[in-house]
Amino acid sequence: MSHSSTDLEDHAPDSNKWYKKLTDYPSNRENPFLEQVVAEMKVSVKRQAIRPKSRGGESHLMLVDGLGTEHGEAAFVRQVEVDEEEFTKLFRKGVAQVSGLSTRGTKVWLYICDQLKPGATSVHFMHSKCLEHTGYKTRGNILSGLAELLEASIIARSQESSLYFINPAIMFNGNRITFAKSYIKKQITNKFPTQLELELNPYLSLEELKQVAHKNGL
Repeated sequence: MSHSSTDLEDHAPDSNKWYKKLTDYPSNRENPFLEQVVAEMKVSVKRQAIRPKSRGGESHLMLVDGLGTEHGEAAFVRQVEVDEEEFTKLFRKGVAQVSGLSTRGTKVWLYICDQLKPGATSVHFMHSKCLEHTGYKTRGNILSGLAELLEASIIARSQESSLYFINPAIMFNGNRITFAKSYIKKQITNKFPTQLELELNPYLSLEELKQVAHKNGL
């Protein structure tokens, strides 16, 4: 009798590891990773020069006085916040190895990565789609993989059985700075609604928002 490779993984060496039940892990009303991720985010500011372009090559923006005399080249300069970890690329297999995931844990994690929507900090987990994505035949492999991800703090349970929170320090699809700013503003306005009018505006940096949050005891 022949067996598929996915069926044989039930008897692979790493399948002898003991895993807790999913219900042994706490359920959360909100994403338990967000506060720490935002607090530890390091952001730097870089300057970008914006110059006009022409089809025949570079064109230059010149400073000219009322008499038409050129006094030098001009450029628009803007400052942009940059997530310092954004440019450190860690491939999926590399993360799996660092986290010590088994084959099942890695496959389930890859399924979750493929389901992540831009800017989202949670994902709806569909067992039927995960079985199709991983090629497994039984839910046992999926449940074991989920338990590994919970144990490694890559994901966390929510109060809804099909919804899992993801750890933005490990995986995130989108701009983490935008997400962090939105999170801080939400925390402040939930407790101190008037702060939105008095101190918050779209141009505050992430560090300035952190200071406002700290001042309000958040």
